[in-house]
Amino acid sequence: MTDFFTSALDFLAKGGVLMIFIFLCSIAAIVFFIERLIALNTARRQIAQLSKPLREAIESSQYERAMTLCDSHPCALGALAQTALKHQQRTREGIQEAVSDEAKIQFSKLERFIPAIGIIASISPLLGLLGTVTGMIQVFSKLADEYAAGAHANPGMLAGGIWEALLTTAAGLCVAIPAFLLHRFLSSKLDRLWLELESESTQIIDILAPPPEQPKTKTEKPSK
Repeated sequence: MTDFFTSALDFLAKGGVLMIFIFLCSIAAIVFFIERLIALNTARRQIAQLSKPLREAIESSQYERAMTLCDSHPCALGALAQTALKHQQRTREGIQEAVSDEAKIQFSKLERFIPAIGIIASISPLLGLLGTVTGMIQVFSKLADEYAAGAHANPGMLAGGIWEALLTTAAGLCVAIPAFLLHRFLSSKLDRLWLELESESTQIIDILAPPPEQPKTKTEKPSK
């Protein structure tokens, strides 16, 4: 274990200062992913626990019980349902507007940290490229100084310098690719969860303010 940490520290040291920022980006991506994964899974469980008893309470006009259920299950569905119940005296369009405004707030809460993972996926390879460019500048600057001092070109030093400079690019890609996959995974998971919330909130609005019935169109008999 000690040898592993020593090798890791040597690897970071060879990559330069920017390697530290790339390493911090990887830690941040992992922490954000775990936090959002737990939060989204918890939100889905809360929806499953709340949806059926909430609809039954609203269908039987037990609005106080419905509000109590929402208070006991603090989640996005509870917040949307409470908004609909507080504005149940409005028209259907009015309830939908109030729920839509609350939905924007709840979506921003559920989306928390997911855009940050996307930013990490975008910025990590750029940090790696910057580290490589600055490393190459240092290598060729050192070679130019030695050549000006009358020293012969050293292919071994050049190859070693380029190898160390390319470490940051490799490290940036190693962080960016998993971060991109984690971002897409959480985004798709959030989309599925939001579809469930939209379906549940629409059912609640339909109970509180049923949509107007569409008039039946009469079919004319074909003329002989």
